[in-house]
Amino acid sequence: MASCNAHILLQMSDEPDCRFVAQWLIKAAEAQGFWSEVLDSPDSARLVKLLYADGIPDLAAAALELFGELEHYLHVVSLDLYGDDSGLLCREFGLLVQLGFFACYGQSYWMAMPGEIGFETVMIAALEVSSTVCDDGDGDDAIEPESRLITLSVAEAEAMRARLIALRRFNAVSECETIRLQAKLDHAGIKHR
Repeated sequence: MASCNAHILLQMSDEPDCRFVAQWLIKAAEAQGFWSEVLDSPDSARLVKLLYADGIPDLAAAALELFGELEHYLHVVSLDLYGDDSGLLCREFGLLVQLGFFACYGQSYWMAMPGEIGFETVMIAALEVSSTVCDDGDGDDAIEPESRLITLSVAEAEAMRARLIALRRFNAVSECETIRLQAKLDHAGIKHR
């Protein structure tokens, strides 16, 4: 059931860290492998069937897509969890949050390094997201992963994104100005504390 307030704000560090990103994507691939094992086990798959009722979440593809969005949009992005109309992104993001790939700070989510990934941790995450079941209004069950997430309206998410980008740019300019001033002081032989 799509919500008009199902937007999230994602952030990542401005500092380039290839090792972090590589390890993060490797862990996403590991999680996808264990998710495939959950789906291959009839007993486990039956417990989380609403997660794949109208599309099978792909954790590795979702992680790569979310990272790409962050890279493309200045490391701060506002995303509509139901922009794909199926809710697949919402389920994938819910799973990634439960697994520790994103940590909530205030009203946004930051890329984070998850702990140990295994069959059990993926199954627990899937059960947690599946537990958001509700009646979709037509007498059918549906899951609403956004009920366990910090979501915003599109206006709130876009306004916060704009403020965060402006703040990041201000900090970057301030840092450059400080370095430039320090270089002038050093060149003039003036000691700066």
